[in-house]
Amino acid sequence: MNSRTRTPRTTPRGPNPVLDLVQRPVIAVTVGRDLPLRPSSLRLTESCVHTLTNAGAVPVVLVPSLDAAAVQQVMENVDGLFLPGGVDAPDPHPRHFGEDVRPETVVDDNLDALEIAAIDYATTSGMPVLGVCRGCQILNVALGGSLIQHLEPGRVNHLQDLRSHPEAHELRLEPGSRLAELSGTQRLRVNSLHHQAIADTAPALRVVGMAEDGVVEAVEATDPDRWIVGVQYHPEELTDRPAHHRLFDDFVTHCARYAAQRQQIRHDLARKWTP
Repeated sequence: MNSRTRTPRTTPRGPNPVLDLVQRPVIAVTVGRDLPLRPSSLRLTESCVHTLTNAGAVPVVLVPSLDAAAVQQVMENVDGLFLPGGVDAPDPHPRHFGEDVRPETVVDDNLDALEIAAIDYATTSGMPVLGVCRGCQILNVALGGSLIQHLEPGRVNHLQDLRSHPEAHELRLEPGSRLAELSGTQRLRVNSLHHQAIADTAPALRVVGMAEDGVVEAVEATDPDRWIVGVQYHPEELTDRPAHHRLFDDFVTHCARYAAQRQQIRHDLARKWTP
């Protein structure tokens, strides 16, 4: 692919004109148990929280074991959905795509149920969604795709320490994709901390980024008007690089637009029913 630098879709750091018009968007962030070592603790990295708040969002936590009605209640009052990953994050259960659990697979049924319910609401309502690492995987599974349960060692090491290998390998982006335009390039250096990857892509998603060895690293909505992005790497750990920071800026901007649209609909309904 051509690696010429392109003008990014959004500008680097600076005042966000959308956020000047509405309240800061509230974004639901899913969290699961810290498996397998600390099952009584919940896990969420500071970098996820800081990256969202620095981009202008107000993150709120969605915890496992909420019933479907409770998840819907929360989702009805937020403007975006962020699905994080992390070191030793559990894997989506393979029964969701018709396979048995492999020895390398660690699952969290409660987290699966939480995230699948949240994804269903968000995608049905047109809400922006960003999935990172496990979040990219569960996004694909929830929308009808499947996963490679374990990547065997090969030309690219996909399971590396984020601190010692901040840019582990190259990502080749599809020309004209949202990620390519935001990044300003078709070749992006990324970190890597995963042992699973997308196998069959969900019908509502398309592959827009691959590693040198052909492993899927990024997906987007097939509908260009929908803001749905999943990345297998951890851009929240790379926000000192403008290409990765712009992804979160764009996500939060679209969450703010979604909030403004909902606010306008409520305002119109209130005027309609006011005597």
